[in-house]
Amino acid sequence: MYETSGDFTILLQPGKWRISIEHGNEYIPVTEEFDLLENEKERTNTYLLKRWIDLPARGWYSGDVHVHHTTNKPQFRDYLLEYARAEDIHMVNVLEMGHHLGTEFKQAGFGQKFRICKGNICLISGQEDPRSSFGHIIGLNIQHLTRDTSVYNYYDSVFKMLHLQPGAIVGYAHFSWNGCDLPRGFPWYITTGDIDFVELLQFAKINTLDYYDYLNLGFRITAAAGSDVPWGSTLGEVRTFVYTGKQFSADAWFSALKSGHTFVSNGPALFFEADGKLPGTEIMKANGAKSELRAKAISNPSIGMINRIAIYNNDGIVFEKVNKARSDSIEIDVDHVLNKSQWIAAVVYCDNGAVAHTTPVYMIVDGHPTWDANKGPGIIQKQMESIRKTEEEEKANKTTDEGISKRMNAAREFYRNLLLEMNRK
Repeated sequence: MYETSGDFTILLQPGKWRISIEHGNEYIPVTEEFDLLENEKERTNTYLLKRWIDLPARGWYSGDVHVHHTTNKPQFRDYLLEYARAEDIHMVNVLEMGHHLGTEFKQAGFGQKFRICKGNICLISGQEDPRSSFGHIIGLNIQHLTRDTSVYNYYDSVFKMLHLQPGAIVGYAHFSWNGCDLPRGFPWYITTGDIDFVELLQFAKINTLDYYDYLNLGFRITAAAGSDVPWGSTLGEVRTFVYTGKQFSADAWFSALKSGHTFVSNGPALFFEADGKLPGTEIMKANGAKSELRAKAISNPSIGMINRIAIYNNDGIVFEKVNKARSDSIEIDVDHVLNKSQWIAAVVYCDNGAVAHTTPVYMIVDGHPTWDANKGPGIIQKQMESIRKTEEEEKANKTTDEGISKRMNAAREFYRNLLLEMNRK
């Protein structure tokens, strides 16, 4: 695989060859087979990549929230900028990766001084730390690395220290596939209220099952996506699209990510609004009022043929449409009657497994919370069981300490109180 800024030359032996060229997900990839003859000394082929959509022109800028590479030498930074330009991705969050003994993928530094932006492509240093048997934490837009190995598994302390840094954002990695021991820590650390986003999409996997469960408990969690390069296949394999408007900047991107104005994708584009408001927005309504929901998916056959588009809320499918005509775009425009507070999000699925999903909007009806009183008790029971199982594992391994027990018990108390509140409704 090559990254190139334009013209390039490759030495080839005579025979049959295939060339494939791509420039991120907003351009139609090119693939061509050709025969190189024995007596052919040189051949010039010209390829033109065509856009099928221009998302920045619509105010949406792509980012990867999970990239690993050292940036402590100029050549490393130059390489990442060219890599991002080749993949047509605008915000590259390069994470120093920690563990109990130290950190890997050293960064040149953190904060405004060490931001590198070239045109509308930015490299911003962050952290993946702590990383233990309770999951992996991401800190974006940080001013300095935050870690305390004396209480390494007390993630909530790190959440608070990160949030003391102006503009910092906290996420949980690998949510899409429940990887790296995420289920052991997430059910109790989510109750802190300090987790801003999860990696809903990664490695071509999307975890709506657990995402909807936590939304049904009233948590507000932004949908994000990260490739985990070098473990992922390529930079921007999955993307977090953030609405900044047409004026892009790193600060605008992080601010909009924090606000939940996002959709994640590994192919199609997905636009969703409720009453003209973006994902992540809280909208106040009265019982019986209507909300105009508009969702539009756009793709290209080379990126993924759209199968169906759907809008979901606490109860399940609000409305869906199957792409029987096999069109490059499909949309839903429906008036939705609100009989309770709820979250509402949109998703599109393609025939090749490509997918896009939005962060929800949050409809607040007559001031009530967005948790689901019908589904909530069963979901709470599942969280309590997960905490119990983890606690027993820690005791069996003799790795439990008072601080971990205290945090697990605080989460139990949170869920008990939530269940009482649900039962009163």
